[in-house]
Amino acid sequence: MDPVIAPRSHSARLDAINLMLRDLHTRHDEIRHRAAFRDCTSELLTLQQELVDYLLTKKHGLLGTDPAVNEADRNYNSFT
Repeated sequence: MDPVIAPRSHSARLDAINLMLRDLHTRHDEIRHRAAFRDCTSELLTLQQELVDYLLTKKHGLLGTDPAVNEADRNYNSFT
């Protein structure tokens, strides 16, 4: 299947989404330690997953693809 080519107006938005997803997948030890100290690790993981899901939905919306096909059960938390 040929990839969908995004209009130029969506290119910057897609780049920003991809950068943010990359950052969310990066292990941030300082934040992990702060979350553990404040006893909010599970809340941090939940929020991280919600952000990833939101960004993937936006990305698929811009690309015109179906996000449910391959990503329904994936866990994108970099902390697990």
